[in-house]
Amino acid sequence: MYDRVAAVEWVPSDEADVFRLTFASGLEPRYLKVPLPGTRVVSREVAMLPVLRARGFPVLEFEHSTDDLADAGTDFHVTREVAHVTGAELVTSDPSAGHRLAIGLGEIVRRLEGLEADAIPGGLRWNRDPSQWWRPRYRALLEDHRWPPAARQWAGRILERLNTRPPGFGGWFGEMLIRGDGSFVMIDWTTAGANWPCAQAAICMEGLAEWSVEHTRDLVRRFLHGYAPAGLKRSELDELRLWHIHGSLGWTMLRHPSEEEIRRATDAARRSEISDDPAIWF
Repeated sequence: MYDRVAAVEWVPSDEADVFRLTFASGLEPRYLKVPLPGTRVVSREVAMLPVLRARGFPVLEFEHSTDDLADAGTDFHVTREVAHVTGAELVTSDPSAGHRLAIGLGEIVRRLEGLEADAIPGGLRWNRDPSQWWRPRYRALLEDHRWPPAARQWAGRILERLNTRPPGFGGWFGEMLIRGDGSFVMIDWTTAGANWPCAQAAICMEGLAEWSVEHTRDLVRRFLHGYAPAGLKRSELDELRLWHIHGSLGWTMLRHPSEEEIRRATDAARRSEISDDPAIWF
């Protein structure tokens, strides 16, 4: 597919084998993504991303993919390199661009959550398997009496929601290639698929909050302006709170937590309980 490849550089990734290709011809660098053995991340992206792009979502555009090379022996896709900065760099150097990004991200997430999961090929499908969808983590929390009663009550609510069929789409973990003007490309769709209302919004708020302590609340409020221009409905606020608390409790339970980790997660959940302003939760 390409002539005069000068170098192939492996790029660390948890979800696939990714290689940066450079060329002696002066062609701009490309990224080749192939699956790790026994995984389907790349085949799912090959099916999913063209459909999302056709619906107007800013996702990677494939220059080549599996169907272009019948004897490749594996799924793959090739994309052009996108010049980018980190979110922290953007909001520090140009806060107004960071604010525009947050508003635009809110608008996009609202549209993303409104998709029907069955209409997007390659997405994860919800199921009732007791070993999946965070269920073992929350059963373990309920059995660990070091957690205070309020945290166990939230764990019960989240477990109940996990056992309810999700009506929409989401599960994208907020990874972006951010340009200097605040526009962005959404990448890494490992866990995308069926999801619950406001769960995707909670993920993105958490991501924005990691960019800058100084700008966290401004970014969250601008995200919410894009996500719900007329303000959150009560039901949406309650769902957003539930999934924000999931972000504290669920991730803490990925391994057996220490007393200090339980205290930090409990404090984070309590901040969500005492205010109806999501910006105050951070």
